Amino acid sequence: MLPLSVIDVHQEWSGPAETLNPTFSRVMLDTEKADDRVAILSASIPKFTSKVQGLASDDAKFGDIASKGCSPLFLAVRFGKAVGMVEGANSPALVELITEQIPELKEEDE
Repeated sequence: MLPLSVIDVHQEWSGPAETLNPTFSRVMLDTEKADDRVAILSASIPKFTSKVQGLASDDAKFGDIASKGCSPLFLAVRFGKAVGMVEGANSPALVELITEQIPELKEEDE
């Protein structure tokens, strides 16, 4: 099973959005076999602009990731492509995105 990757895309000077750490902790605690199904990652825009933009390049709704400014930005990725995005420190929207995109457990995984 290929997990859902949730990438906290941030400016170098601001660092990851630590305010949402409790949200990520809750998702990991409440999700069965979470370590196999979701990965929480961080990417600095200045260091990873081309890689992060490449994940979202097939869909115009994601726009230019590097120009998003300093508010928190979370990109959900499956199979090497962006499948969703949450702008801002919006915990309910982030949980909803993860819930919608996380891979289902297979019978042998249960």
